[in-house]
Amino acid sequence: MPPDRPASGSDTPDIPPEQRIRELEAELRELQHRAKNSLQLVISLLKLQAGRIRDPDARVAYEQTLVRIEALAILYRQLHETGSGTHVELGRYVEGLCEAVKAGTPGGLANVPITVSAEPITVGLYEAMPLGLIIAELVSNSLHHAFPEQGWINVAVTRQSDTRARLVVEDNGRALPAGFDTTSDDGLMLAEALASQLGDTLSTDSDSSGTTAAVSFPI
Repeated sequence: MPPDRPASGSDTPDIPPEQRIRELEAELRELQHRAKNSLQLVISLLKLQAGRIRDPDARVAYEQTLVRIEALAILYRQLHETGSGTHVELGRYVEGLCEAVKAGTPGGLANVPITVSAEPITVGLYEAMPLGLIIAELVSNSLHHAFPEQGWINVAVTRQSDTRARLVVEDNGRALPAGFDTTSDDGLMLAEALASQLGDTLSTDSDSSGTTAAVSFPI
């Protein structure tokens, strides 16, 4: 007679918790690597079509789409480079994001300096994604303002408490029109929706000296 079969699972040695954690971390890094490569491929394919866009409105929509995808691609690239799992150093992310938005802005507006000041704050992936998209929208919107000769954009991230921080994007560009409705602008409407995901509302203040937008987020 054949020997009795061992009880279910007894023929497979238990995996030590430390080894299983290492395996899960390796799997996560691989997923982030694939996400980064996939987003970079999408960006490359979109850029191949850039020269064929003649309609001004279509061109603006194309540029906005590219900026949004780049915001996510930069996030996944930094996660993969640092091997930090699901958290990103916010100052480094904001700097890389602002550089990408500026580089993707055609014409003389790309010469407007962007200053980034950020306290040492680390945020999780699911906070960084909406925050990065908000920054991309606000900075892109600022770059498309009619700037004076000495134009500037400031992006600041400061800690408010042990659980929340605040993002402020300000410029000295043209003020928003009186009675401006943010729902009439797709980018600002998206930023407001993303702000609600972070547990806050996007505040905007605009006058002859420029425009300031701010939102708080969990840390």
